[in-house]
Amino acid sequence: MTTTTDKLRCVLREIGYRKHVYRRRVADGFMTEAQAKREIDLMVTIGQDYRALAAAEAPQTEMFKEMERP
Repeated sequence: MTTTTDKLRCVLREIGYRKHVYRRRVADGFMTEAQAKREIDLMVTIGQDYRALAAAEAPQTEMFKEMERP
């Protein structure tokens, strides 16, 4: 099962990847600086959404763990 935290980690990796790759793509003329910024900003926003979801799920997860303890 893929958790929200797994998704958040993936998004954070993707942001780093985009920053690295898009810098080259802009330099090589394959995308504009504005396009690169927009795509990175979109992924950052998605990361913020997942961060909020993961934080909201964390207390519930802890609650269920306590219920499972003998």
